[in-house]
Amino acid sequence: MKNRPIVLIFTVISIGIILILSNSCMKESNDPSDPEVKYVEITKAKIAYKIYGSGDPLIMCIGYASNMDLWSTKAIEMLQKKYQLIVFDYRGMGFSTNTDTSFTIGTLADDVSELLNQLNISKTHVLGWSMGGYVAQMFAIKHPEKVNKLVLYATNCGDTITVNPSQDIIDILSNPSSTPLELLSTLFPDDWLANHSEPWKFLPDAKEPYNVETIGLQYYAVQNWLSPGGGSAGHLTQLKMPVLLICGNQDKVVPNINSSILADSIHSSSIIKVQDSGHGMMYQMPETFANYVLIFLAE
Repeated sequence: MKNRPIVLIFTVISIGIILILSNSCMKESNDPSDPEVKYVEITKAKIAYKIYGSGDPLIMCIGYASNMDLWSTKAIEMLQKKYQLIVFDYRGMGFSTNTDTSFTIGTLADDVSELLNQLNISKTHVLGWSMGGYVAQMFAIKHPEKVNKLVLYATNCGDTITVNPSQDIIDILSNPSSTPLELLSTLFPDDWLANHSEPWKFLPDAKEPYNVETIGLQYYAVQNWLSPGGGSAGHLTQLKMPVLLICGNQDKVVPNINSSILADSIHSSSIIKVQDSGHGMMYQMPETFANYVLIFLAE
């Protein structure tokens, strides 16, 4: 099934809006165990990051228009018991700064490499969600010597072979009149929503600032990823490290067939389609999500 890139652009923009809107629904909290924000200088940017736990490093690339405080709190709690987690804000997002006037997904992948260099980490596990999966793929393709194992969660390979969501979901995500609840509903399966009337309660407390200008730059980076000849599609056979492809079998935003497309080209991959879960699996089923990641990394 061929794809119109612009439709997926509306989709990722709307997912960013979903997460921004969710902030107004959540109560304030002060967690004394939350690590301090630290900074490193890289090319034309200053990257903000946090480190949780100890052990072998696992760097985590968040999704479109999102900051590092939007990772599932429960998943972080579980993963940090076994690994040193590095979460960060992309250039110009959250507490990070940016002086560049444009960038690509490849730029963001190079930022990951520079961040790791500054932290004296020569090799790491990598996890990427949605657009963060784009960044994780390009990092692994451009810097394979730095990747131990790779986890690609609810993502795609770009180009025009990426498969669209249904028209109903496109209509919700591209309609400026859609309500916050309608937008949030795209993250979760209908059966689950029928039993959880307040889905925003499953998202973390997000307090970092949002930079609209940077979101616009991410928009163009994603547009390039989804354009003919873009993405990782022609380079995936280069990946030789173990790769876990994990997605919800009821993902409304990035249909799970996109993980199957990735699996067809990544010969070192295994794929898990989690039953009854959606694009927001790490919020909906944080224990299930984290356990699959832990098992894969421990193998």
